[in-house]
Amino acid sequence: MGVSQYALRVEAIESALNGKTPDGKQRYICNDCGQIYTILLTQSFIQQTRALIHGLDIIVLMTFNVPLEMTETLCSISHPTAMLWRRKIFATVDGYQNHLVLHGRIWIDETYVFDSTVLHEDGFKKKRGLSNNLLCIVVAIDTFGNSYAEICGHGRPSSTRIYKTLRNHIHSGSTIVHDGEKAHAFLIQELHCTEEKYIADNSPEYLKKMALINNMCAWLKRYLYRFIGMNTEYMPSYLNWFVYLYRVKSAKEKWPTISRILRHLILTETTFKRKRP
Repeated sequence: MGVSQYALRVEAIESALNGKTPDGKQRYICNDCGQIYTILLTQSFIQQTRALIHGLDIIVLMTFNVPLEMTETLCSISHPTAMLWRRKIFATVDGYQNHLVLHGRIWIDETYVFDSTVLHEDGFKKKRGLSNNLLCIVVAIDTFGNSYAEICGHGRPSSTRIYKTLRNHIHSGSTIVHDGEKAHAFLIQELHCTEEKYIADNSPEYLKKMALINNMCAWLKRYLYRFIGMNTEYMPSYLNWFVYLYRVKSAKEKWPTISRILRHLILTETTFKRKRP
């Protein structure tokens, strides 16, 4: 797709609907000059989206990861429409992390969230420690600002789970900075990495050396906690969006955040349709 086609799509979000052409294509009218035109919406995340005039507002709100209820209120749209927009935008980053490879000096750690989809008997009480009721998420970040976050099963991870989760996303020979978790040893050995180990004892040295990964884990948990009641089936999409936004916002001094995200959404050839009951 050329730059001119991208410009038309951006303009469409800021324009008003203006009926349809004889062959059924949606027409738009520019709010500034009054020009009437059509654009190609196929293979775009805005294909078959009726609330197009709310699109820019919804995109901006999603960059701040606001709860769905707030999006519905601020944009005056229904819950199904708000959810459809979220799914459409998430669809543009599906597979975003598949080819990410971190290198150089890499910090790794795990963070945990309660899995509400696990079935329990009445009167169930959350267990202490790293039980199987907790979803394990492996988090990694390198000195270049590249990050990665992926589900790694339930409870404390094994060496095999850690290796399978990270083996394709860490460059061989890198330096792994971690908290001494035994499950990391196999990964470090197989990828011929060197290690820097700082035991999680809350000492000044640990807090300083592990601040980057600890902060990222904290940001990730705060991000996920905003989506109470989220179906963990969609967790990979939430993690892809988190990592994508982290990268975009890290480069906000070079590229305006909203413009870059909008460009990505419009130029990504992907579609998502609401599932019919």
